[in-house]
Amino acid sequence: MKIFILGAGALGSLLGARLSKTNEVLLYSTNKKHIRNIQKNGLKIEELDGKIDIFKLDAVFHKDQIDFDPDLVLITLKTYSLEKGLKDIYNKFSPDTLYLTLQNGIGNIEKICSFISKSYVIAGTTGQGATLIQPGFIKHGGNGITYIGEISGEITERINKIVENFNACDLETYVTDNIKNHIWKKLLINIGINAITAIAKVKNGYIASSKWAREISQDAVLEALKVARAMGIDIDNDIFELVVDIAKKTQKNISSMHQDIINKKQTEIDSINGAIVEYGKKFDINTPVNKVLTNLIKLIEEKQKEEKDG
Repeated sequence: MKIFILGAGALGSLLGARLSKTNEVLLYSTNKKHIRNIQKNGLKIEELDGKIDIFKLDAVFHKDQIDFDPDLVLITLKTYSLEKGLKDIYNKFSPDTLYLTLQNGIGNIEKICSFISKSYVIAGTTGQGATLIQPGFIKHGGNGITYIGEISGEITERINKIVENFNACDLETYVTDNIKNHIWKKLLINIGINAITAIAKVKNGYIASSKWAREISQDAVLEALKVARAMGIDIDNDIFELVVDIAKKTQKNISSMHQDIINKKQTEIDSINGAIVEYGKKFDINTPVNKVLTNLIKLIEEKQKEEKDG
């Protein structure tokens, strides 16, 4: 299979490297330093056991360099970069190309379907974690299960083939007939970890080990759970226990939002905690904890922008 990685940051690069085991892969990112290092030296990955692996991968950083007709476009862009990324590849590929989003947050599927026919869009979530150490060098932060499903909920031959492909590349992946549920479950996990770790400048493990972090996380998750149920999403009451379990399993990880704050980049707060605040308004559900977390992240972003602009 020919696979195009749209948004080859830490996660996209990790997945691209794994998928290159049995597929032809092209990485695309506008991060010139990262791509040029991959072009020159290969993608360096520090594995979970500390071993360093180097993957020779094709990679480009400008849309005009794309000379590739993939069977599958794997979208791992930050949500705020999605529209620009889709414009970069618009009408470049075969009409039969499939588009699979493995992004954080909600609202991505709808935006993709505004560019691509809904019948060619599929969705998923992944528990794989990675951190960009420096251009061309990432650290694998943890293994996690990937779920892929049709938006319609059907179990199709194309989904089964993609899942088989992922598993053949040592990415534990399952078919689901309710991908929306998995997306929301991942959203609630992100709500319980990302903003708090970014604001407090701590690793994921603090969500489980700190009384204060744990209380904030639980309150934010329970607010989001109320919103999810108002929207008809069936999520179990024990979702916060899952958040704590994930925090323990990824205790040494730096969350993606924390990484963005460290690197003084824009975060995905609007499609995570911010989305809960907006949906809460529609259903007349108070979300004060998520609102404060959203506003604090936006305050940090504003301050960093002012410092950058001088």
